Amino acid sequence: MAIKFERVSFQYRGIDEKGYLALADINLSIAAKGEFITLIGETGSGKSTLAQHMNALLTPTEGRVHVFGVKLTSDKKKNRRQRLNPIRQRVGLVFQFPEYQLFEETVLKDIIFGPKNFGVGQDEAVERAKKMIKVVGLDESYLERSPFNLSGGEKKRVSIAGILAMEPEILILDEPTSGLDPMGRNALLEVFHNIHEQLGKTVVIITHDMNTVYEYAKRVLVLREGALVYDGDPSGLFSRKHVEDWNLELPEILRIQRALEERFGIKLDKSPRSRKELIEALGEVVG
Repeated sequence: MAIKFERVSFQYRGIDEKGYLALADINLSIAAKGEFITLIGETGSGKSTLAQHMNALLTPTEGRVHVFGVKLTSDKKKNRRQRLNPIRQRVGLVFQFPEYQLFEETVLKDIIFGPKNFGVGQDEAVERAKKMIKVVGLDESYLERSPFNLSGGEKKRVSIAGILAMEPEILILDEPTSGLDPMGRNALLEVFHNIHEQLGKTVVIITHDMNTVYEYAKRVLVLREGALVYDGDPSGLFSRKHVEDWNLELPEILRIQRALEERFGIKLDKSPRSRKELIEALGEVVG
């Protein structure tokens, strides 16, 4: 496994000795390829804290995190002696607010900053920038533009291109579709799907959007008060028990399915994951 958590807990220091327990006894494994994971939970449940352990921005208070063979523990001195930059190259993290990651005068300089910082030559870094700007759905004309004159959605794409240019094996995105309209959300999710399918990368998305969870994820992780309470497929997550116990909002496609079943007194054999699948399933039932 590329990333492995073994009984990991993390406590933020507070003004008193107790502090704040953000993660509690987490056991988790993530592969370097083939995974499309969504990480969900209420605000303050520990999602961002968990993600920052995945690329060694944070290290455990208790337990161990293994990231591509590097063991991280509560021993700060030992952690500092290890080479952590290669971890951050192999596990790329895109923060929720892209403007925090953009600081150069042109998009090109922003994208090549990371690769050059890891020893990639100028020419190779520029070639990566040209490739990755297209992967995120923009054209090369953006490379000479100022990142500060871009829209929110374009800034998100540029920040993602900058991480991809470092050629990480795992891409982690913190609330990447927040603030976007439905069309912008869907377009960006298709970018992530293509990154997963065409570039062969494991993608982990922190989100509150249940439509994203249901339509795109192969695996869902649910955090509640710092504990991992669910690790499984999206269909199992939206059982009536979990929806009621965890106060989950049903994805739009499931709401439509259940409304149609009640209205027409029918029962679909399986739960569709998209509108196309819903139409096909309805066609089978009504002949």
